[in-house]
Amino acid sequence: MIAVCIATYNHESFIAQCIESVLSQLCDEPIRIYIGDDASTDGTADICEQYAATDERIVYVRRDKNMGLTNNTIDLYYRIMADNCEYIAMLDGDDYWIDPHKLQLQIDYLRAHPECGFVHTNGRTQSNSSTWTFGQREGIWGLHSIGFANCTVLFRSKMLSEELLKAIEAQRFLWLDYPLYGVFYQQTQWAYLAEQTAIWRDHTSVSQPKTAQAVLRLRKERCRMWEWLDSLFPGKVGYTPIEAQNYLWEQRMNLIYLFNDRSLITPDLLNTYKPRSWKQKIKLIGLKNSICYTILRKFCKKFA
Repeated sequence: MIAVCIATYNHESFIAQCIESVLSQLCDEPIRIYIGDDASTDGTADICEQYAATDERIVYVRRDKNMGLTNNTIDLYYRIMADNCEYIAMLDGDDYWIDPHKLQLQIDYLRAHPECGFVHTNGRTQSNSSTWTFGQREGIWGLHSIGFANCTVLFRSKMLSEELLKAIEAQRFLWLDYPLYGVFYQQTQWAYLAEQTAIWRDHTSVSQPKTAQAVLRLRKERCRMWEWLDSLFPGKVGYTPIEAQNYLWEQRMNLIYLFNDRSLITPDLLNTYKPRSWKQKIKLIGLKNSICYTILRKFCKKFA
C-alpha cells in the first residue's frame, strides 16, 4: 500500500487538481490518500469532503484548529503507520503530479533496490505564468537546504518511528521535510530519477515567504534544524557555529539587496562579518556607502 500524504491549508484554488493528479496514477500497488486539512477558512474543506464521499481510498481529516504544517503532517504519519502502509509519497495541497506513472516509477526502483529507502525525481517549478525545470539534483542534501521539492518524494514507511516523530515535535520546527530528510540521509541510501513527475508551486507560504524579515526568520529556523541534526549526527552534517553564523550573515546581506530593506543592517554585519567571496565583499562595501549601494541595487540579481 502506498500512502499519499497531503497537508493542506486554504488551498481552495489548488486542492482539486492535487487530488485528481493522485487519482490518475497508474500503479500496481494500492493507493490510499491521507489529507490533513489544517482548519482551512476557505472552500478547501467542501472540496475535500466531496472527494472523500465518493472515493473510499481518501481519508480526510479536518482539524478543529490550526496545528501548523509540522504537526498536521506528523499526525498523518501516525495514521499511516497505524494502517501499515509500506510506502509514503509526499504531496502538498497546492502542488500536483504531472506523470501518471510517477508512483510506479518510484516503487519499481525501491523494489529493485532494497538497500534504498528514499527516492525523489526531477520536476518543474511554477510561479505565476512561468514554469521551469528543477535541473539536475541527483543525490543532493545540502548544508542549508534539501535541494529538491517535497512533492517528488517517496520513501519506505519503515524509515519513520514514533521516537523520531516525537523528537521532531519537541523541537517545534516550522516545517518538517528538512529535519526529517536530514535524518533519512544519514540512515539510508537515496536515489534520484530524472523524470519530471511533479509541479511545485512557488508562491507565498510557510516555506516561501515574501518579505525580508519573514525570509530571514526562515533562514534562522533552517540553521536551528541544521544544529539539531548535528546533535544527532555529530560532525556528519557540516555544522559549526561559525559556519552557521557566516551563512546567516550572507543571507542577511542578500536579503537587504533583494528586498531593499536596510533595517536588516546590524553592527556585527558591518564590523564583524568577513566575506568569503568577491561578490559578498562588494555587497558589504555597498552597505557602508549609500552611492555604491544604490548602484549595486540595480544589479542585485547578478550578485545574489
